[in-house]
Amino acid sequence: MKNSMPLNGEDAQVLGFEYQCDLTIEDGSWTLLKDALQETTEKTIKICLEHLTPSLDLDTSDFSTSVEISFLFTTDADIRLLNRDYRGKDKATNVLSFPDTPISQTALLDSARFSEPLTLGDIAFAEETIQREAEEQQKSITSHLTHLTVHGFLHLMGYDHEEEGEANRMEALEIDILGKLGIDNPYKGEDTFRIEQPGQT
Repeated sequence: MKNSMPLNGEDAQVLGFEYQCDLTIEDGSWTLLKDALQETTEKTIKICLEHLTPSLDLDTSDFSTSVEISFLFTTDADIRLLNRDYRGKDKATNVLSFPDTPISQTALLDSARFSEPLTLGDIAFAEETIQREAEEQQKSITSHLTHLTVHGFLHLMGYDHEEEGEANRMEALEIDILGKLGIDNPYKGEDTFRIEQPGQT
């Protein structure tokens, strides 16, 4: 099942470009949450873009283009295969990010020049692992998935947590964005898990 969600015109005017979230929802429990996944993903990405785009100092008068982000909601078994093939780790994990082209003035200009959307990248989620973690951390699936979406999006934008300073910067951004979404700091107390991206050790 695949669902595509274009950004409405009013938000596009605020950002200076349009964006589109392409959701692929595999069979399983994810299908029961289809409407919630659409709503949560769209709202989360909207806030992420609004939070980060001003710092990019884009001159949007020079182009008219769109940004595309793909999301895969699948099983632990499928995530395990992706994790093995792309990271050499034969185990499931909660989320994987596959960055393509981060948003920048040059990238958007190139996208407009070739009349093609800027492909920001892909984010894949593991159903069973996310459900288990939400229960262990006494969170709703929606809250936990929102955090993972923010984290995955930041990886697509070039952020990582391989070193302490980078990790602290990334976590601070997550906390700020999640606060705008009405979600408490996920790193307080003992809940300090780190989410990895392809290629990390």
